[in-house]
Amino acid sequence: MTEKVPQLVRAVGFWGLVAMCINAVVGSGVFLLPTESYKLLGPFSLWAPLLFALPVFVLVLCFAEAASHFSEPGGAYLYARTAFGDFIGFETGWMNWLARVTSLASLSNGFVVSLARLFPTLGTGASRAAVIIGTIAILAIIHILGVRYGAASIYVFTFGKLLPLVGFIVVALIAWRHNPIPASMTLPGPGTDWSAAALFMLFAYAGFENMGVPAGEFRNPRKELPRALLVGTLAIAAIYVLAQLGAMSALPDLSKTNTPIADAAAALVGGIGAVIVTLGALLSMAGTNSGTVLEGSRMLYALSLGRPRLSAISRVHERFRTPVTAIVIHVLFATALALGGSFAKLAMMSAVARLTTYLFTCAAIPRLGGFTPWRLTISILGTLISLAVFFTLSKFNFLAAAIAMTVGALIWLASGRGKS
Repeated sequence: MTEKVPQLVRAVGFWGLVAMCINAVVGSGVFLLPTESYKLLGPFSLWAPLLFALPVFVLVLCFAEAASHFSEPGGAYLYARTAFGDFIGFETGWMNWLARVTSLASLSNGFVVSLARLFPTLGTGASRAAVIIGTIAILAIIHILGVRYGAASIYVFTFGKLLPLVGFIVVALIAWRHNPIPASMTLPGPGTDWSAAALFMLFAYAGFENMGVPAGEFRNPRKELPRALLVGTLAIAAIYVLAQLGAMSALPDLSKTNTPIADAAAALVGGIGAVIVTLGALLSMAGTNSGTVLEGSRMLYALSLGRPRLSAISRVHERFRTPVTAIVIHVLFATALALGGSFAKLAMMSAVARLTTYLFTCAAIPRLGGFTPWRLTISILGTLISLAVFFTLSKFNFLAAAIAMTVGALIWLASGRGKS
């Protein structure tokens, strides 16, 4: 008699996917990164969300096209593996997981930064560690209990983050205390670190590439996921551009604050505005972290399938029907990184790790659906964009990426080849 293996549950529909896409991307980027982009690009940073939205949308088109061919979990790992074989697929999935785990660690630090604005004593020492460990542990428990609970937490967090954010944008644009547009028309001078700016904005828009990872828990992923990616990304671009404009109109010099949206709200309507926006930022990062636990753990689950030496990672809980071992491993690694790193450094690491995911997914498009003019066009453009960012990396980031891929290759050799 064949043993019955617990299966994942298909529970997420189209609008749930749109909410998950917005939640996956709109995290710390809109609440904290305006300061980082201003430090790098000065007043020209007003146009950074719009400027970098264009190449990001090309990448989104590639992922939407790739997602239309699959209903199984794995996302970029599955796309690259189908097109180029098990080794390239594993490396792509491995780097994707590293991007997820460093993102969770980075946003956990960002959560503490925002929380410390309300309760300064929680931003340092043992209190900081307790907040990081506690918040990640709570998310792990929610996702172990079932995908419905994990998805529900994402919906709640998405609504909670968007409400104060949209309110801030409306108030800032109505008040219009300062016009940042004239100063923004001047390009940054010599010595501008465009590579760092590109990586930070890539981090701000990143997250969409992981939407296909838990496809085994979507109702109709081949039809609904591509549409949700496009709708969600357009909404995100609009939010980012308007939030940057609102912040710069309220605070002419964003380099002097670590919490730009909250401080801009305080300048407009006083302390209550800062508290509301800070609460929105906390919900935002908690929601993005919830999505990261879902997507990162499912990537580990997908990587382990069919590999006898990694079979423990693919264990699905008999009652909750969630990959419990993969969830535990994911959150433990993220917790360790979060305790030892900072928001900005971990954000940069996450952005570097994503480049492999973008590169191989874009290159895989013609091999997945056939060589048509449309597929060739978006594949070539997406591949060139990925390579352009990759070859502008600093020596340290390039070396870190090389070491990470070498570790992935060693794990692949030790685990044995996966089944098709």
